[in-house]
Amino acid sequence: MYDNPKNILQQKIKENLDKQSSHIVSDLVKLSLLKMAEKDEDMLIYAELYKLLGTEQFTEVISLIDGQTITFPSKEEFKETIITVLCYYYRNMENKEWDEIKLLIGDPDLNNIKYGIRAASLGKFIDKMLGRAIQ
Repeated sequence: MYDNPKNILQQKIKENLDKQSSHIVSDLVKLSLLKMAEKDEDMLIYAELYKLLGTEQFTEVISLIDGQTITFPSKEEFKETIITVLCYYYRNMENKEWDEIKLLIGDPDLNNIKYGIRAASLGKFIDKMLGRAIQ
């Protein structure tokens, strides 16, 4: 379950569970998370994340969040983030023209004004962060 234990409990699990036992315990954790989702359907996302990430990475996410409420972007918002990053990359790092960027992204109707503004904003943020890193 834990290849790189970060606390005593994780170390004990690593020491005391063989591979087969680790899989059984991992499956039991999934079932436990599904049981929690039975009472609150919103909790089903935790079981899905656990299944996707695995025990160790899920534990790291839980440690990072530590009870806070977070909101994830929608699929469309995340898609727009990826497109913005690609536009920034192609325009600023590969010096591509917008017609070529549209082909590379696979969207001939890509709004180059919208994504140009977003890519420029990303560039300013990157410059700001690089300035902080140098100081």
